[in-house]
Amino acid sequence: DHAGLRREDVVRGLVSVIVPAFNAERWIAETLTSIRAQTYEPLETIVVDDDSDDATASIATASGATVLRTHGGGPGGARNAGLARARSEFVQFLDADDLLATGKIARQVAVLRASGADVAWEPFHDLVPVASPPNAVFTVGRKLTPELGADLAASLLSARGFVQLGAMLVRRSPRTDTIWFAVGREVVEDIRYTVALAMAGARFVSSESDELGLLYRQHAGVRYSARPIASFARGCAENAIWAQEYWERHGGLTPPRRAALSEAYAFAARQLASIDRESFERAASRGQALGAE
Repeated sequence: DHAGLRREDVVRGLVSVIVPAFNAERWIAETLTSIRAQTYEPLETIVVDDDSDDATASIATASGATVLRTHGGGPGGARNAGLARARSEFVQFLDADDLLATGKIARQVAVLRASGADVAWEPFHDLVPVASPPNAVFTVGRKLTPELGADLAASLLSARGFVQLGAMLVRRSPRTDTIWFAVGREVVEDIRYTVALAMAGARFVSSESDELGLLYRQHAGVRYSARPIASFARGCAENAIWAQEYWERHGGLTPPRRAALSEAYAFAARQLASIDRESFERAASRGQALGAE
């Protein structure tokens, strides 16, 4: 049910932080603490537990978060459930093992209000381990800065333009309300979501500053938003096919779009060559046809 986004009881100024989670008991308490530590208010936290069999839901409930349940829809399905429940003007997505620096949301709300834009985005930092489990200690690592060009959708489809969902803040508007996540574990739903926002005409604005924002945790455990390389590569190829079909109907394959598609097909073909012959041939033939045009 996607009715939630257009309800009349939206609370102006409210930020909904949507946290999709699966077996995240090791990390989620710290993640929720980073939300409660935000300098901005009002906030609501919505944790969507996708069939966890650990203490994820009870930890989230004890923290005061609203807890919803989904059943195998993957991160996209969980985020959609959170969107349908959210009452806010602004939406922050955050994975259950990542952190937000205390001023991140306040900074991006201010930028969106000042600019009138729909999406604030910024670089993010890795959070890297400096001690081994079970007493893992993490510290801030490298800064990753997406490179976004004039053709925003093409940039967001490329590796250089990848923007972490958690490094964004989305304002509800006619341009963003219609965009939902692809559902399932065989999709690369975060990239498709950001590209779809750009295709829908959402205005993006940078909120880059010297302050920290999203801290993206690097760890060897189960990461709900990650997937096996074959699944990821197939998902990248499917995103490219979806984008190509859209662009062929809307403005054609400009050089930036052609470059982004070629990159995606080539990546998928390289990863799938030895593990999924049928998918490899599909991605390779797409890329070759693109180069021959």
